[in-house]
Amino acid sequence: MLLSSSVWRDNARWWFSGGLLLGGLTTAAVAVVVGSLVRPVVPTVLAAMLMGGLFLVVAGQEFGLYRLRLPQNARQVPQTIVTADSRYGPLQFGFEMGTGVRTYMTSGLPHILVLGLLLLVPWDVALVSGIAFGGGRAWMALSRLWHGDVDAWDYAQRRYDRLTRIVLTVGTGALLVAILLIAGR
Repeated sequence: MLLSSSVWRDNARWWFSGGLLLGGLTTAAVAVVVGSLVRPVVPTVLAAMLMGGLFLVVAGQEFGLYRLRLPQNARQVPQTIVTADSRYGPLQFGFEMGTGVRTYMTSGLPHILVLGLLLLVPWDVALVSGIAFGGGRAWMALSRLWHGDVDAWDYAQRRYDRLTRIVLTVGTGALLVAILLIAGR
């Protein structure tokens, strides 16, 4: 992973993390703006059914019942972006990862979030959700860096991947139920 390479000296990790937060915020803002056009014509019941259906499909994948090809731009951000400048290269790299548009997606759970932003969520919740998405990506990258032994971190991540997927899927399901209950009021 690039975050553990020699290009991450000085404050580059903070520029990268800031880019992740800005990228998540940008994606959320775009989704809620587009959603403002869609929400008036999509009944809440239909939105709830779409969200529930997508959750069931994604949960099946996360639990390992089948594999889906996730909608993603499956290519790496070029390393030339990272090494271009000590601040703006990592900021751009983080922004592109934070949007979720120019990176690999290893889970379908963020797609549920985007559908929720489009169909149900108001501005304030959308912006917090975008920051949380970027923050989650930053936390993973920074925790690996701070661990010190990246090989041990990678091993632990692989070892607990299934459990992590189950916990995150169940948590997403609980949040989805709460969102749908609030939206139904």
